[in-house]
Amino acid sequence: MKRILAILIIIAAGCSDHENKMTDASHHSGAESAINNLVDSFKSDYGSATSTTAKDAVMSTYKIKTEKFLLKHYLNHMRVHVDSVIINHMTIDTRFHAGKNLMFTSSTEFRKPMPKVEDSLYHFMKSLKQGTDTNIDFMYIGKFELHRPDDSPHPTLIVNAYPLSYQVHGR
Repeated sequence: MKRILAILIIIAAGCSDHENKMTDASHHSGAESAINNLVDSFKSDYGSATSTTAKDAVMSTYKIKTEKFLLKHYLNHMRVHVDSVIINHMTIDTRFHAGKNLMFTSSTEFRKPMPKVEDSLYHFMKSLKQGTDTNIDFMYIGKFELHRPDDSPHPTLIVNAYPLSYQVHGR
């Protein structure tokens, strides 16, 4: 009987979450980790450059790398903070950030009548709540800004991308 009690205590201690908590940082999607690694590499290479010419070369190189990355990778399951959702009749402007170096922005104008997929996206975007953290898929729409790391008022990478719900793109 004492053995059973001892085993139950060991199991209960192992199941308690005081030692087993995982940080949110360990739950990054592959896309989120890859884009963060790209930004971190850019910041490191830029910081290592010793001349203005070398810094300009790093900027050019990483603009190309960033464009290729965004065109070839899905931005799925990005953990973001909803900074703003501005609804002006049928136009919805959104802004999200993922850490201090990455921002997503979009401005989408909807027109009636809408196909079902577009209507679903419209209602999804309207339902986003400023100040919340959420996982969202993004669709890159061909524009980004890569800022010099010493350009402090701006995040290093700003991506123009539509937020998508899982229902919008068939999941």
